[in-house]
Amino acid sequence: MSELLPARNRLLAALGTADPAAEAQLRERLESVELKSHSRVMTSDRPIRHVYFPETGVLAVIQQMHDGSAVAVDLVGSDGMVGLAVYLGAVTFPLEAICEAPGTFLRMKAAEFRAEVARNAPLLKVLQGYTQAVLEIRAQVIGCNRFHAVEARAARWLLEMDDRVSQDEFTMTHEFLAMMLGVRRQTVSAVASDLSRRGLVVYRRGFIEIVDRVGLEGATCECYEVIRNEFARLVGPPLPRARKARAAAESS
Repeated sequence: MSELLPARNRLLAALGTADPAAEAQLRERLESVELKSHSRVMTSDRPIRHVYFPETGVLAVIQQMHDGSAVAVDLVGSDGMVGLAVYLGAVTFPLEAICEAPGTFLRMKAAEFRAEVARNAPLLKVLQGYTQAVLEIRAQVIGCNRFHAVEARAARWLLEMDDRVSQDEFTMTHEFLAMMLGVRRQTVSAVASDLSRRGLVVYRRGFIEIVDRVGLEGATCECYEVIRNEFARLVGPPLPRARKARAAAESS
């Protein structure tokens, strides 16, 4: 078997740290695909066809309400996977998942993944840690939504998005940020203008770039650090950040 390239997904990296053979066993069954923005990979209450391990792109998990409104409940990039319900024994899922940031993703048919979990004990352990992290983070986000100002929550979402993409800038419309925060678009516009005025971010043509990450971390609440630390504790350390344009600027 040829030597594997370093994993570009945090769960696969954690699996490789625990058991390289188990990582190789899983990765040889994964298919690499490119997804474009707004591609739908999971539809609510329909059979789950594939599970996805993002490498450079980001998937958003969306809750659709009966009146047509929607709220984003999770962003999944190279830190995790979409399709955790398959590991838990589900065939369908009440939410939907769409591609928010285009990039590369590793995927596996749901039935094959279910069989892989049954025979790959190290993978099962990684998924147990990831499941606990997801549950704890969902609880943290509920508290954040209840007690923290929209400006702090917006900063947290932007930081989490920045953690999950490989580009210096990423797509982020005001409409999507409003869906992430569960607020009106006008509220998001005011928050975005304030962050831009303070020199923390730059918006252009539906893209956003974080230009003062330290400042943005200072603008968010404690939830960002709590979430980051829990992922490190339960899943493993974050992958090295590789930013082409930023790295070139720093080396010049």
